[in-house]
Amino acid sequence: MKRAILSACVVFAAIAADGSEASAQEDISRITIETPHNGSRPVTLDIHVGPAWYGVGLATGVRLGIPLVRNGFISTLNNAVYLTVGADFYYIRYNPGTGNEYGPGFGFPVGLHWEFYFNEKLSAFAEVGANVFLGPWVFDGDADNDFANYPGAWILFAVGGKFWINDHFALMARLGTPYAAIGMSLAF
Repeated sequence: MKRAILSACVVFAAIAADGSEASAQEDISRITIETPHNGSRPVTLDIHVGPAWYGVGLATGVRLGIPLVRNGFISTLNNAVYLTVGADFYYIRYNPGTGNEYGPGFGFPVGLHWEFYFNEKLSAFAEVGANVFLGPWVFDGDADNDFANYPGAWILFAVGGKFWINDHFALMARLGTPYAAIGMSLAF
């Protein structure tokens, strides 16, 4: 009798586990571009590195994405809108007057990030904003270098995509100004 009860419990547990797994898979499979998002959006942290176009060099940095709208500007699609703020470090070429030299620079981007979720694995985004830039000439100690000859800010524009490994981690690629980048995105 005990064996029959134990066997029945094991079978019931297996059926219940199988049903909940199927239900979870069904929920995930319903994540499409045509299905608007329900619930809140996560805060994101992007960490990236890539070539810088301005001054030819390297750029690396972080961006914090703060959700502004639960389901983006298009209510019939799965999309999200974020305010992004960040900090970038550049090591770029510049010309202090006698030739090309490399030096450090810092950027502080602020942008609007609009992301579309095609399914549970793929999303694409566009960004527009401004990037305040402190170039190497600010730090080289040459009194003849001033901001009159160099931009201290520029328009930020980029497009990119994310491949989501799970709900909290994605691989990311971005192409735009002031640099192209690859990296990772953390959602929490």
